Amino acid sequence: MLLISILSGFAIALMGERGQPITAAIDKASRVFFGIIRIVVQAAPIGAFGAMAFTIGAYGLGSLLNLFALVATFYLTSILFVLVVLGTIARFAGFSILRFIAYIKDELLIVLGTSSSETVLPHLMQKMEHLGASKSVVGLVVPTGYSFNLDGTNIYMTLATLFLAQATNTPLTIGQELWILVIAMITSRAPPASPAPAS
Repeated sequence: MLLISILSGFAIALMGERGQPITAAIDKASRVFFGIIRIVVQAAPIGAFGAMAFTIGAYGLGSLLNLFALVATFYLTSILFVLVVLGTIARFAGFSILRFIAYIKDELLIVLGTSSSETVLPHLMQKMEHLGASKSVVGLVVPTGYSFNLDGTNIYMTLATLFLAQATNTPLTIGQELWILVIAMITSRAPPASPAPAS
């Protein structure tokens, strides 16, 4: 899907003025798509609340303790990754990761509430353009990053696999754990991509 999106973008760009109507149509379609995402963002907290209420009502609070430990471990690992790994990269690139986090704090809260980064794609693209990045660069880089730079998914897949292994009392060797890490790194790199117009 991502390959088709990139090739389509290049083909439309090579068409010059004849490709402008197609670009305009894609832009209008993306506005509809972003409108759908906005509806999902608003409804997602209600769905999450209903799911948590059912789980607690059916199995009691005790059933959530192990899941809470998994979620806490995931967020702690993610925070360390962002501050240490991405923070170091950001410093070498000449900007502060903490200031950038403060700039996108609203989007981060939405991701926290919906457990999905796709819900903030439109807002994030708009904020990147507001910072001064051109629309064409944002339209290419942000969706590509969503498809090929899924560090959070990789962290979650690895932790969830180890959580299931512990829950089922399945012993794993160091070699098997490393294979889980490798497979998670590969499989977390190719989800369905969200196409964005390039102009």
